[in-house]
Amino acid sequence: MELTLHLPTILVVHGMATLISTLLCAYMWARERPNVVLAMLVLAGASTCAGMALHGCRTILPLPLASGVGLGLAILGAGLYWQAVAAFEGRDLSKLKSGAGGVIWLFCWLVPAFQDSVALRGAVLGLLIAPYCLLTARDIWRGRIAEPLPSRTLAVVANALRGLVWFLVLPLSLLIAPPYAADGGNAHWFALVALINSLLIVLSLISLLILAKERDERRYRLASERDPLTNLANRRTFVMTAQSILAREEGKAALLLFDLDHFKHINDTHGHATGDQVLRAFSRAIEKRMPKSWIFARIGGEEFACLLPRASGQQGLAIAENFRQAIAGMHEGGATHIPITVSIGVSTSSDPSVQLDTLLAEADAALYKAKADGRNCVRLHDPVVMVERASLQLEPFKVAMHGHPVARTRRRGSV
Repeated sequence: MELTLHLPTILVVHGMATLISTLLCAYMWARERPNVVLAMLVLAGASTCAGMALHGCRTILPLPLASGVGLGLAILGAGLYWQAVAAFEGRDLSKLKSGAGGVIWLFCWLVPAFQDSVALRGAVLGLLIAPYCLLTARDIWRGRIAEPLPSRTLAVVANALRGLVWFLVLPLSLLIAPPYAADGGNAHWFALVALINSLLIVLSLISLLILAKERDERRYRLASERDPLTNLANRRTFVMTAQSILAREEGKAALLLFDLDHFKHINDTHGHATGDQVLRAFSRAIEKRMPKSWIFARIGGEEFACLLPRASGQQGLAIAENFRQAIAGMHEGGATHIPITVSIGVSTSSDPSVQLDTLLAEADAALYKAKADGRNCVRLHDPVVMVERASLQLEPFKVAMHGHPVARTRRRGSV
């Protein structure tokens, strides 16, 4: 028993699905105006629905109107959908490119041989729609680097398959049978193509809506993980990532704590806009000098932190000094030409049980020492030196309590 696909039913179902999708997009667009993507989707859907309505009446309408204008509008719908995806990916719109296929189709109708050959019309139709589908798939695929969304693969496959299906119309029309027979019937393969195309159009639209949802979720997630001014990781993300690195590296790491020198004076003297400019410039200068395996974050107003996996104290000290020298040669603020310097405290550990809070506290102590030593310098946390320094600070109290000074321990090193 032969299975026969009823083309008019397929076209009606496809037209209704396209109409419902268009009305849904129109409703969303009315609530979110201005939204170029939704506006383009509404235009694409309206053009496709109008074209299918005209083509569905080909038995009662003049052929130039039903197939000429009708299929021209369907081709225009494919071009507009491509431009909707281009807008979604942040690319410039091109009215010329989106309408080129429909214009070529209408010009072809001026050729008598084109009007007389159903096979030629089917081949040209496939050649005009297929590139739009493949261009849509290409644009979605290109966006994966800047925005790696999980459903990109689905959207690419749906549009690429649709393009390949329409390319098959060319050999099927010329070598197997024309889409429509002389008696008004249709070829079995054309009904199958129409069914597959209907399913792929719905799938491509659904995948685009899923991509939009995933984009919003990604933006919300990044907003909670990133500092809005510098686009660096924020304190919460730094703590989570650094703890994970310490656990993986068994506590072997060095921590750098940065503090921009005299930043309050810059804000008070030149304004907060200049201060923001200084923060962004500092962030870019440090970020471009470090590998991706390090985590660099803004953890406070003018305070930044960087965790170096498996780095020793001397390595951390040398890296911090390179950073300090790079920043010391910078000037920001436009005409005001504000010099920028940074003080850096370094702590290190090779203990698997070390906690991030401990490293932060030790780096903070070293940073305090760098500020006390005149700023624009790097200091490594040394427990012996820190104990001696605390002892010296407590000595006046000991003299007052005991009536004589406590003998000082000879310093065994310097920070």
